[in-house]
Amino acid sequence: MLTKETLINTFEKVRREDFQYLFVNIVAEGVEEVIVVPRHSLDAKEKFYINAYTDDLKHVMNKDVYIKGMSYGSAYELDNIL
Repeated sequence: MLTKETLINTFEKVRREDFQYLFVNIVAEGVEEVIVVPRHSLDAKEKFYINAYTDDLKHVMNKDVYIKGMSYGSAYELDNIL
């Protein structure tokens, strides 16, 4: 089960291991999408996700919106995700 702690640890790993991108898989009322977060936006997006999602990664204003998964890597990974 993904938790906010998992989210924070994933952001830290992206920074520590110098990955180019963080990929966040979000389900919004049955529609699945992948958000690509570049390194230069990590701080702002981490703060947003921490404030906008509960400890079990459901959106605070809509429980039908949640973070399903996270990954990280380089631009080459985009072909495997999209």
